[in-house]
Amino acid sequence: MTGCNGSEEESNASGESTVRSITVAVPPAAKPLSYTDEKGELTGYEVEILKLVDEKLEDYSFDIVGVADSAAEIGLDTGKYDMIAQGLFRSEAREEKYLIPEESNGASLMRVYSNKNNENIDSFEDLVGKKIFPSSPSGGVFNLLTDYNKENPDNPIEFATSDQGFAVVERLREVESGKYDALVLPSNLGQKEIIESQNLEILVSEPLKVFPTHFLIHNSADNKALTEAVSNAIKELKGEGTLSELSLKYYDEDVFIYE
Repeated sequence: MTGCNGSEEESNASGESTVRSITVAVPPAAKPLSYTDEKGELTGYEVEILKLVDEKLEDYSFDIVGVADSAAEIGLDTGKYDMIAQGLFRSEAREEKYLIPEESNGASLMRVYSNKNNENIDSFEDLVGKKIFPSSPSGGVFNLLTDYNKENPDNPIEFATSDQGFAVVERLREVESGKYDALVLPSNLGQKEIIESQNLEILVSEPLKVFPTHFLIHNSADNKALTEAVSNAIKELKGEGTLSELSLKYYDEDVFIYE
């Protein structure tokens, strides 16, 4: 998929290129962040943001391609891809490795999805003693719960890990069935739509933690100007209210009220 400015570079009178093509990798099946629609085209919350950023940046043209998460990050490391979008958090490790636009493109709201027979879970302390659906051993939920336990060694949350890659719908069904008391997960993975379409009886907490999300850009001298330009474009889109509109469209809520 090519951004709205087109993939071919334009030239000035001297024959020098005036438009730089930027390859952006997004997951092709991570609805509502990014996914392939019935026409075979990439769409989703972050894809639509990228298209709008592309429109604002006259010196760049975005070529948006569908790539699995792990392959995209490897490609970003090598420079095969200039930028990736996966609902990613800023971290010290990523700041050392990549260029990150100062302006966030959204927010990942960490919520608890719990069995209806449990009392409402509104804090990390409420998870103590609960049977929690296993988290990925390298994911954001694992880090979140691990950090809590480091800060609260006398009242830890017990949880297991698994790298089996369960689908979100599977996780929610096992919580509803009572196999697990609770599931901790970012709310931008389509849970609302799944719960409604599957008629699941699930309790949903308010956000326990809010993580701003960012695009990551390959760390090179040429990309420093790109990083600033992308950040400025996102800031403009926020000011125009466009990102709040996209958030309501794809998440059924405005994540920017938590900024």
